[in-house]
Amino acid sequence: AVDRRPSAAAPLLARSYAEQALRQLEAARHSVRAAVEVEPGNAMAWARLAEVELMFGDTRRSRQAADRAVALQPTALLHVVQGFARLAAFDIDAAQASFTAALDRDSEQPLAHLGMGLAQIRHNDLAAGTRSLETAAGLDPTRSLLRSYLGKAYFEDRRDATAARQYDIAKQLDPGDPTPWL
Repeated sequence: AVDRRPSAAAPLLARSYAEQALRQLEAARHSVRAAVEVEPGNAMAWARLAEVELMFGDTRRSRQAADRAVALQPTALLHVVQGFARLAAFDIDAAQASFTAALDRDSEQPLAHLGMGLAQIRHNDLAAGTRSLETAAGLDPTRSLLRSYLGKAYFEDRRDATAARQYDIAKQLDPGDPTPWL
């Protein structure tokens, strides 16, 4: 597809996901950088670049790419990407603002509730963070990652039996995910 449409972002983005799946992260970063070069107005390409830069631990570039994505198209999903880029840079207040913007646009966005919950917990508000994680898991009950984070919140609150149930659900949903096992 890239050979047939070398000046289109979509095939380059698809290739970046395939390269990531093959653990070729440098190649994935190269592909997504090419996507934003050929279509600098493509918000999804900038959001994907933010994700890939986070894989490399480059929070500055990730945040810049996420901010660009939101500037181009302020959708709930792109605010979520921006929120996680800000969270990774330990800018908790800015992360909460991004997750709030996402929730204002789509209150049923599970990843926005996940991000908000993590930000609230980092602000030492375990009760509010747990409620946000419960909302995320309620909106998407079959996502293992959400169950794992909810289990961790329950564990931090010393609700061990409740935490264990969430970890067990997460293990059943995705036996290959190491998160609930850890």
